[in-house]
Amino acid sequence: MTGRMVNALTSSGLFGTHFHDPEIAALFSADAVVARMVAVEGAWTEVLARIGAVDLSDAEAALAAMAAFRPDHAVLRTGAERDGLPVPALVHALRQGLAKPVAAAIHHGLTSQDVIDTAMVLILRDALDAFDARLAEVLTLLDRHAAAAADRRMMGWTRMQAALPIPVAARIATWRRPLAAAQGALPALRAQIGVLQCAGPVGLQDAPQGQGPEAARLMAERLGLTPDTSWHADRAPMLAFGHWLVLLCGALGKLGQDIALMAQQGVDAVTLSGGGGSSAMPHKQNPVRAEALVTVARFVAAQQGGLAQALLHEQERSGAAWALEWMILPAMTEATGAALEDARALLDQITRIGEPA
Repeated sequence: MTGRMVNALTSSGLFGTHFHDPEIAALFSADAVVARMVAVEGAWTEVLARIGAVDLSDAEAALAAMAAFRPDHAVLRTGAERDGLPVPALVHALRQGLAKPVAAAIHHGLTSQDVIDTAMVLILRDALDAFDARLAEVLTLLDRHAAAAADRRMMGWTRMQAALPIPVAARIATWRRPLAAAQGALPALRAQIGVLQCAGPVGLQDAPQGQGPEAARLMAERLGLTPDTSWHADRAPMLAFGHWLVLLCGALGKLGQDIALMAQQGVDAVTLSGGGGSSAMPHKQNPVRAEALVTVARFVAAQQGGLAQALLHEQERSGAAWALEWMILPAMTEATGAALEDARALLDQITRIGEPA
């Protein structure tokens, strides 16, 4: 999990922010992910003390060490090269220099997947908060355009052919409906992905002191998540998150596709301000943000098929299927953030919708 999309070209800034979202990328940065993993470890240490698995004084010493911890990313990177993931190296670093009873208050009873899955859930929850706020802005802009064009009409098109005149508000309503539905689906999605992973090495929730379910309940309480049994090999929450991204980006792509067609010479059903210059044809004003929305919608939809491959976990836990999520889900999430920003900016660029006066 890094702070960049898989494609270094589009995340370099060379193409602006059409395919790159610094705010969402930061959620997946090394510092942010390590901070989330340390937060998970800290919550677990508190739980170990609560259920009597470690002495309170040892837990407090461990928590103090975690609060003062500053990760050495080179060390974590070397550990991940060896182990396939950074958690073993992270746990070793957190325990470094601590007395044995204090070190035992860190990670005891967890497995690496518990730490990474729960950290990912916390990150995705933050991404949804950002998307919720951005969606609200897009919907407000759509409502503003609908009100401004209340008396305007435009040609309706079916199967790419001019059909019959329609109110401008009817076209805007087709854009708004799936976006409002995506926002309306957020509470259920938050509940589906907001589930703690606290299952132990083979998914039995066999926490120390034989208090697995109670330990999971206490852990979830501390992190603001819902306790559950193991979902190590059931990746439905991650796939549901990806599905929501596909639906949202598809709705934004539909908006972008329509605006690109409406901006064509000879159609002139929309006027855009600013941008879109051509290197060879100065007379052109390309609808670049609209085009970017179409591109991102297709990209995110294509990634969902890859994400679905992560459902195929062998036995109790998989290293291969699980790792697919680290490559695909951050890229889908960042691309969605970029699309929401482009949609907001595109709607800001519209100065007229409907037939010219």
